[in-house]
Amino acid sequence: MNYFALDCEASGPMPPLYNLLSIGVTVVRPENGRHVVGESWYVELKPIFPGFEPEALAVCGLDMDRLRVEGTGPEKAMADLREWVLEKNRPAKERPVFVGHNAVFDWAHINYYFKHFNIDNPFGYKGIDTKSLAMGALGISWNDTSKENLEALLDLPAQDPAQIHRADYDAMYQALILQRLLDMELPRR
Repeated sequence: MNYFALDCEASGPMPPLYNLLSIGVTVVRPENGRHVVGESWYVELKPIFPGFEPEALAVCGLDMDRLRVEGTGPEKAMADLREWVLEKNRPAKERPVFVGHNAVFDWAHINYYFKHFNIDNPFGYKGIDTKSLAMGALGISWNDTSKENLEALLDLPAQDPAQIHRADYDAMYQALILQRLLDMELPRR
């Protein structure tokens, strides 16, 4: 089964009041009884809705005016995302699995945009939240599932502060979190 760690940056907390501005995805696939982090994909999208929160734009560092000129049209971006996911999911016969670090935020934007443009969501309703997975695997509370805390608990490389909240970088780092969690030796019941 192949997993797709996905991160998005948006102009606010929910579609369609706000825009999906960028998407990063990194595949995690099984190999020889473990999991490996594979290829990544990234796109920046043209905004289509008027809403934005200045705080959201400050966090992601994306410029709506630049994206209106240089961004990929969102219908094309979503079609390209679907095509890339399906291509990277081969030869698996199972549906690809969406993975987010606080998946409810990313899932809401991604699924809305697929539906808005009448594009079949390649993930269906199959998804994993790495924060919830970490709670169960590590026996920690929700408040202890930040990337900074998981960095220490899972012995991950330090995050690059200059790249945090860039969707491609965050997706890659989330893929590392997922890989470590999936490959943990847990006691069997």
